[in-house]
Amino acid sequence: MKLANVLTLILFAAIPLNMVAQTGSNAQTTGQNTSGSNSQSARPFPTTNYYRSPYARPPGYKPGDYARQAYMRQMQQEEEKRHPGRSQAEQTTQGQVGQQTQQSRRAEQGRQIQSAVQTYLGVTPKGDTSKGYTYQDTVSIDGMTRTFQCHLPPGYKSLRNMPVVLVFHGLQLNGSMMMFLSQFNPVADRNNFAVIYGDGIGKAWDDGHAGRGIDDIGYVGKVIDKIANTVSVDRKRVYACGISNGGYFSQMLACAIPDKIAAIGVVGSTLMQQAANGCHSNRPMPIMFFLGTSDPLIAWGSSGASTANGELNELVDLVGAGKFGGVESALARYGGIMPVPEMIEFWTTHNQCGSARPYISNEPDRDPKDGTRVRREAYGSAGREVILYRIENGGHTWPGGLPYASSGLAGKISQDINASETLWQFFKTHSR
Repeated sequence: MKLANVLTLILFAAIPLNMVAQTGSNAQTTGQNTSGSNSQSARPFPTTNYYRSPYARPPGYKPGDYARQAYMRQMQQEEEKRHPGRSQAEQTTQGQVGQQTQQSRRAEQGRQIQSAVQTYLGVTPKGDTSKGYTYQDTVSIDGMTRTFQCHLPPGYKSLRNMPVVLVFHGLQLNGSMMMFLSQFNPVADRNNFAVIYGDGIGKAWDDGHAGRGIDDIGYVGKVIDKIANTVSVDRKRVYACGISNGGYFSQMLACAIPDKIAAIGVVGSTLMQQAANGCHSNRPMPIMFFLGTSDPLIAWGSSGASTANGELNELVDLVGAGKFGGVESALARYGGIMPVPEMIEFWTTHNQCGSARPYISNEPDRDPKDGTRVRREAYGSAGREVILYRIENGGHTWPGGLPYASSGLAGKISQDINASETLWQFFKTHSR
């Protein structure tokens, strides 16, 4: 992954560099400054709300400059604490050594940042198969070159018939940001499967609403072919999941290419009425949902979105739905979004689940402080399951993951269940 891509990822997610800049044993070798001292010691990555960081984005900042300045301020402050007076002396010396030395230091600073970020992401050189490998690749379709991000587990060169999980971002995100949000890479490393994070054109996906004019379905087929020609994968165990707009798109895949997808996962999405009307597949599709009762973009009752979150308008603008004509148009009328009960009825009918009565159980309250509880509703038998994790008080978020929007805006993130881990446990039991 290129440094520029990594920095863009961090800045758009508003992650404080002083938190991300870990330097374990691998990073210390790379992250030495020109005086020969090691870079700053490892820090734990925040598992709670990181948007209140002192490094939150100020108005009008330039990503590259701000990242470098914020990182170096932190480095200088820590150096001053360890060695009072040295930082000022180094600044005086730097002013004397000339432009060449300044460029050398700047290059070294860049390497330190890159090393720190790679340490967190688990990115390693391509030849090192002892750790997971994350990279960007491309496919060509309809005259366009489109990108995707791929993460392979440790020892990927010797693994045979790896399952593949396709993960799709929401509006105004991209694949790299989805990698952070979902935290799917560690799950892949523990269970030996590949993860692909798609990049939507215009940071959006075909969700069933007419008029987009982009062949996202064809793009996914090309991506599956590309990874199958790169490493050994099992085409019968390819799964798709996503959040928000990516969740709508995942359901589109279930209807459009059921011969290529073995199971589906959906977070923070219901179903477009147009997509349901155009779903002519007769193949049952195992599907799992994670939906928050306080998600401002989800309708639990009559058609249209809930207004439980008082900052709904701001969230709509943030995720890009506002360009379709405001809250009412974007959510209640944009494509005809199904409320949750209608969507569940659609999929239980599609999968021929039989009895409309689900098996209901409550998940343990693993984190009482998160303000959520999780109820599991399961319909249908093996190969036809429709499973809903109802997140009481949950927001437009990825359970067990990182925030989707700015501080508090998208609602509460349940830590009682990890969506990525739970999806994998569901996926691995299904094959085409």
